[in-house]
Amino acid sequence: MGKLAVHVGNRIRLFRKAHGLTVEQLGARIQKSKATIYKYESGQIPVDVDTLLDIASALNVEPAYFFDLPFSKKNCIPQISFFDSNRLYAYYYDGRIKQVVHSLLSFYSNADGEDCRASFFMNLEDGENPELSRYIYSGTLFSHEAVSYFILENVTLPIETLIIELIHPFRTSRCTWGLFLGLSDQPLAPMATKILISKVPLTDQELESYPLVFTKDELKDIREKNALLLSIHR
Repeated sequence: MGKLAVHVGNRIRLFRKAHGLTVEQLGARIQKSKATIYKYESGQIPVDVDTLLDIASALNVEPAYFFDLPFSKKNCIPQISFFDSNRLYAYYYDGRIKQVVHSLLSFYSNADGEDCRASFFMNLEDGENPELSRYIYSGTLFSHEAVSYFILENVTLPIETLIIELIHPFRTSRCTWGLFLGLSDQPLAPMATKILISKVPLTDQELESYPLVFTKDELKDIREKNALLLSIHR
């Protein structure tokens, strides 16, 4: 099996499951047999271009989402040192469940090269296996000299649009802070918190050195300014 065929197959399975479709249901949508879909997803046979477009349409995703490999990031965004790979690892503390949520951001050029397509795999046990994520988002990365914005739609719950705004570090650094804005389902309400973005996966021990929970000074600043203002100097 070729590496690309296996990767594309994993992505097809990932988005199929995100939409709650069985192999039979996806096959019916694109007029392919159950056995053929299994072979696509396992990478036993590569997917031809026309079929891949049919699958993308059936799953309501951009075809580029099946190809988020590191080499596809070339010329994706301006030459900003923080974006020297097509993956970023994201961490925030969820006080509702009393846990740090591990997630993965990936991005890659679209067909016209005008902007970057992006995927967000939320709530991962293993950052190298996004197919195990609880929630999947797809959207666009907009990058400027000082800040970048990820604007993403929940694949399985289109009523939610997720925004991650991050500040580019002014010096060489593997981490920076950003603002995470989305829709809570516990209860249903808009929510916002700070999120740590890293160029490399961080261990639980390494995460202990970052204030993922709001500090007393931050909470005081929020009360005084009635606004959540983040600084990269942490």
